[in-house]
Amino acid sequence: MSGRAYVMAFESTHAAMAAYHALSKIAPAMIPTPKRISAGCGMSLRFSAKEEKDAVSLVEGIGQIQGLASLYEESEKDYRLIKVL
Repeated sequence: MSGRAYVMAFESTHAAMAAYHALSKIAPAMIPTPKRISAGCGMSLRFSAKEEKDAVSLVEGIGQIQGLASLYEESEKDYRLIKVL
């Protein structure tokens, strides 16, 4: 994975699947929602982006999907909340 790692958490499985398909050109990975992230759904998406603004643009580009919860930047030991959707 090149760039920084980001995780999108969701309120529903439907939203996770819709976002997965919407972001198919960047090939996100479907992962279990990390325990340190609170979300209504047990599935999250992990993807890489060069910079934070690029990750936010990707997420805002699929903002019409109901049930998007939040975007986090992943580091070695933690997750930093970037944006609540």
